[in-house]
Amino acid sequence: MSINDPDDDIPDLPMSEALREEPDAKAEERLKEEGEEPGEPMSPVGTNPPRREFMSIALGGAIVAAPTVIGLRVVLSPLLSSKAGGILARLTTLDSLEAGGPPQAFKVIADKTDAWTTYKDLPLGLVYAQRVAEKQVVVFSASCPHAGCAVEYRGEGAHGAHYYCPCHESSFRTDGSLAPDNTQAKRGLDTLEVDQEKLEQGEIWVRFQKFKAGISEKKAVS
Repeated sequence: MSINDPDDDIPDLPMSEALREEPDAKAEERLKEEGEEPGEPMSPVGTNPPRREFMSIALGGAIVAAPTVIGLRVVLSPLLSSKAGGILARLTTLDSLEAGGPPQAFKVIADKTDAWTTYKDLPLGLVYAQRVAEKQVVVFSASCPHAGCAVEYRGEGAHGAHYYCPCHESSFRTDGSLAPDNTQAKRGLDTLEVDQEKLEQGEIWVRFQKFKAGISEKKAVS
């Protein structure tokens, strides 16, 4: 930019760095007064919106999406709901049990999902599974119906094969019924439902439930 110099004897000097920066400083002050962040370029018409507007849109989408994810968890895990009558859990394969052989103990471990969290490999309880015939499996809860202690299977002894509760000396026959010398329990061992469709495919799945102790009626805990 030239100045009034009729004799043209004033040498041209380069603009100082301070003068070069002054317009930018004024521009930043103007942006602050207008509510814009310095260094954040305005988007031309027809292009992407400013970052503040984009974040508002993104957060709004997240708020809408969250209930959808929660809903999917409920739909994808219907068997984990008490309304479905317990939890469907895999124990073992049919071939792993000998037909007519003694019962085997299995820990029931499953993934449980609520509205916010999935609990992996959650231990739920102990069961006994016995293959009484070629395509027939009986599963008992190992929880004693008297007070909820874990029963043991005893294949030998004066009483022969039976289930025994060491807490209060309750005894049960191998079919789960009360033994003659039972002292405390008011009902036999609680059977669990075996999924017959899975059994036909060679898999042993049970619907695991807990039942109220101390009463003569088999009643599921809600």
